[in-house]
Amino acid sequence: MKIAFFISDHGFGHIMRNVAVIKAVKELGHEVVLVTGNRQMAMARQYLTQPVREIVCNTDAGLEVKPGTLSIDTAATIQTVRRHLLSWPKLTAMAKGLRADRFVVDIAPWALEAAREAGTPCILMASFTWLDQYGWFLPEELLARYRKAFEAADAVLMYDLANPPTKTRYPVHTDIGFTARPFHENAVTQIKSRHRRKIVFLSLGGSNMGLDFDINVGGLPYDFISAGALRLKGENVETLDKSVGNSQDYVKAADFCIAKAGWTTVSEIMLAGARSAFLERKDTPEDTMTIAELKRRGAAISITTEDLKDMAKVMERLEHYSRAEQHYRNNYREIARIITG
Repeated sequence: MKIAFFISDHGFGHIMRNVAVIKAVKELGHEVVLVTGNRQMAMARQYLTQPVREIVCNTDAGLEVKPGTLSIDTAATIQTVRRHLLSWPKLTAMAKGLRADRFVVDIAPWALEAAREAGTPCILMASFTWLDQYGWFLPEELLARYRKAFEAADAVLMYDLANPPTKTRYPVHTDIGFTARPFHENAVTQIKSRHRRKIVFLSLGGSNMGLDFDINVGGLPYDFISAGALRLKGENVETLDKSVGNSQDYVKAADFCIAKAGWTTVSEIMLAGARSAFLERKDTPEDTMTIAELKRRGAAISITTEDLKDMAKVMERLEHYSRAEQHYRNNYREIARIITG
């Protein structure tokens, strides 16, 4: 069976939650076409051990952020959406020309429409849709195009922590829990062996330009490891090079994680079992709903950008909040079997 994966190129979370599934699909003996952005494809190559057909293109409009902040630039995002909509006919023609037996979409909406036009069965993998992110500021004529596209899914695989609007939009769905790149226990042990103090892993970059202020952690009794564009300062700081392809092992090695609440980052942290703090971003509904559910479960605390300026207080809260013990399973193999079934 030829299966085409259409993966959003907004940040790295979408590709990272799919590479383990794609690898499992290949191991089941199926042909895979991967359609995603250039940086996302480069990351997939680090992980995939069997060849897939690669098609590099701009698959999603995503969100624009204001430089030096994590705040959404609504005007710039509207313009980006308008430009990307102009590319949908060409993208749709490309997708139909693949003659795949099945489309798997996360969460590039034009690919769902392409599947419907081609008469190809399609599966939407979702924890949210762009309708949730854009609904509060995108003009209705643009929202209508997205609404129509997201209606074209034949089946929906729903991740754990999928937000309420997405569950309402797709009442008929299959719950698939969490998925992430598997941890490598040898690598985790090696990371831990390099540190005598508790490890704090920070992931606040990725799909943005980071924060425009220093985060001072010098003198605190922890070792801080940062991934992404953060100005973390102190003698106890390690910044991961962009070429590091196993950031999930640093999550597993950490005692504490401080991160944006993107779904894939949350999934890795939940699977690792680390005590965690997630960054509140009031203009990002997906993050807000995810954090609310995590707090309801007793799985995490929330912090603000301003809180990062006093890391001693953040660490005190992380040390002492009452965390509910929950154990989750990485379901990437099961998801691969559902896709190919």
